[in-house]
Amino acid sequence: MNDMGRIGALVKEMRRHAQLTQRELAERAGTSQSAIAKLEQGESNPTIDTIERWARAAGFAVQFTLVPLPVVDPVVERYKRDVDRSLLRENLRKSVHERLRSLGEWQTDLHTLQYAVTRARAKKVAETPPSTPS
Repeated sequence: MNDMGRIGALVKEMRRHAQLTQRELAERAGTSQSAIAKLEQGESNPTIDTIERWARAAGFAVQFTLVPLPVVDPVVERYKRDVDRSLLRENLRKSVHERLRSLGEWQTDLHTLQYAVTRARAKKVAETPPSTPS
C-alpha cells in the first residue's frame, strides 16, 4: 500500500470511529463527499492542512513523528545471509550454562592449538640448517 493508501485508510478509520458518513465528514470539513471518498481509496494527494481540517472535523488531532531509518551495514547484511541457521537454532536450544561450558572448551582448544603451532614453528626453525654464504 502506498503512502496515500495508508493515509486514506487512517482517514476512513478516523471517520468510522467518529461514526460519520463520508457526506457528514465532508459537510463538517467544508469539502465534498467525493474528495473524502477519493482519499479513502488512495486516489488523491491532499495537503497536510486538508488532512488536519478533516481530522478536526472528526474530533481528532494530527501528530507527526520523525523516525530515523535504520542504517544498513553491508557487512552485517552479508553476515546475516551466510549464517548457518540450523547451528544457530541448535545453540539457542542449549541452556546458558551449556553455551558457556562450550565457549570455555573452545578457548581451551584454541590455546592448545596456538601452543602446538608455536612449538611446530620453533622446531622448524631449530631443524633448518644455517645458510652458507656463496
